[in-house]
Amino acid sequence: MAEAAGDVISLPTSRGQAEARRMGHAEAGVSRWCISHPWDTEIFYGTAEQAMAHMAKQVAEREAAARSKS
Repeated sequence: MAEAAGDVISLPTSRGQAEARRMGHAEAGVSRWCISHPWDTEIFYGTAEQAMAHMAKQVAEREAAARSKS
C-alpha cells in the first residue's frame, strides 16, 4: 500500500522502498516528481495521485516480470 506524507510518496516493493519526492510545480497544478525505484530513477510530471498510480504500475510490472523469470 502506498503511503503519502507531504511532498514524499513511499511504496514498499519486494526489492526495497520506492519513493517519489516533489521537485516543484510545473503548470496547471501539475508537479515534477523524482521517483526512485530500487532499480531506477525517473522524472514524472503529474499530480500526487498520478505519481502514486504511476509508481504502483511500475512496481507491479517489474515484480510480475521478476516472477515470470523465476
